[in-house]
Amino acid sequence: MGRKTDRAPLVLTPKEKESLTRLSQSRTASKREIERACILLKYAEGMSFSEIHREIRLSRPSIYKCIDKALAAGVSVGLKDKYHRPKSPEITEEAKSWVVSLACCKPKDHGFAAELWTLSALTAFVHERAESAGFPRLARVPKMTIWRILDTANIKPHRIRYYLEKKDPDFDRKMREVLMVYQEVNLQNDRKKWFVSKMCG
Repeated sequence: MGRKTDRAPLVLTPKEKESLTRLSQSRTASKREIERACILLKYAEGMSFSEIHREIRLSRPSIYKCIDKALAAGVSVGLKDKYHRPKSPEITEEAKSWVVSLACCKPKDHGFAAELWTLSALTAFVHERAESAGFPRLARVPKMTIWRILDTANIKPHRIRYYLEKKDPDFDRKMREVLMVYQEVNLQNDRKKWFVSKMCG
């Protein structure tokens, strides 16, 4: 029976196949490693999950996990208990301080016309200058990371508060009165034009 799965096939090099075969026949290796070696060998041979399950007598989740780890990170990882994705290097305190110091300067200090930083503009500027400033980790960080750095320092350079005066409660009435005055002036001008045209006509 062929493999009925969306997963990619597991292609083994001759060396990997030899190593897995030796491990599957080992009398000193742990039971888990032997079982995982058998799973990977059988999957690489084209066996379906159902066939592997029947032969090795392991739960399907265990089989899936072993195969997925091997497909994601290699055969050696598929044999291990846990797969830890490599972590991105941490952003140092010095790098965070540099971002904060930029945010505390006016964009005009760096040749921009704007009075205040927007988050997008600050992020783009950080990307542009990070390498030369000695903080390469910051060269590709998303806007959200910059926002978190500033938020932790309680700095919001991209925000500005406007003082809004309370709207005059009589604004609508006064506006109507002004418009009526303009309308009356226009009517008077029209009457004058008509009168002049009659007198001169």
